[in-house]
Amino acid sequence: RGPFVCRRCGVDCETAERALFQARRDPGCHAGMAPGPDNPELRWSVEEIKMTPSRHDSVPDRDERVERFSACNYARNLIRAIFNNDKQQEDNCIRVQILACNYLQLFYMYHSLRREDAKMVAVAATFLACKVIDLPRKMRGILRAVNQMRVQTGEPELGEEEQSKLCERVLCTERLLLRIIRFEFDLALPLDALAGLTEALLVQLTRSKVFIAQCKGTPQQEALALRPELLRVAERFVLDSFMGFAPLLAEPRVVAAGALAIATRYIRRELATAEMCKLLHAADCSLEEAEVKHVVDEILSVFRTKSQA
Repeated sequence: RGPFVCRRCGVDCETAERALFQARRDPGCHAGMAPGPDNPELRWSVEEIKMTPSRHDSVPDRDERVERFSACNYARNLIRAIFNNDKQQEDNCIRVQILACNYLQLFYMYHSLRREDAKMVAVAATFLACKVIDLPRKMRGILRAVNQMRVQTGEPELGEEEQSKLCERVLCTERLLLRIIRFEFDLALPLDALAGLTEALLVQLTRSKVFIAQCKGTPQQEALALRPELLRVAERFVLDSFMGFAPLLAEPRVVAAGALAIATRYIRRELATAEMCKLLHAADCSLEEAEVKHVVDEILSVFRTKSQA
């Protein structure tokens, strides 16, 4: 197996180090997608997204999107099971889901879906995300939730030996994830920008001729009444965005803007996407219309992927 393979579980635990070393030597190599001095924000271009390790393993774009989506969906369901759908923990549960999906997406930016089991990576991402949100779960509790989900889908529960192997692989994968994020736990998330951006957008809506034309009351009253539902729906679209590539392509604030654009259109059909991009740029001049539009397209592609999963 060679010196780079973990003796406990057979996982190549030094892949991240080797990929980073190779990236510094040869930026043209697909290992160049590994995090490093040239990519401190852990974001990639559209061209780089087309050159993931899975693509190098001949996984088509559609299949990669579907498999990433399915793995994120598995992680989200696992987290709900861990938190027992506790309404009091709903906000924390959502943040854990976002982080877990983010870690999973980052992992597959330089590991192939053909080489690492996606459900195992989802368990590792969940295990780490719970710790980062300061709601750590013991491994036996996570394994219990895994078995619970297996029973629900008609699969047999994992035996003691299988659980032991899964535990070891999860710990090795968590180690790789920590290297990917460089032990940086204060990652900016779109949720953090959502409230302030919503307030700025509502101000711009009251000045929009399209919005004003459809108002039954004053624009200010309708914008104020829109706020709670807009925040709720936008939060859901932010969560959905992490099941696709949007957070890998754009800054968190741009992802929040894209989610807001879709949420506003979902509630107020009269507002076209182009109009929403203009309003968001007026609300925050750092938001480029083309970039927001691209994020909107990426988030909507998640729903196309869902229909194929």
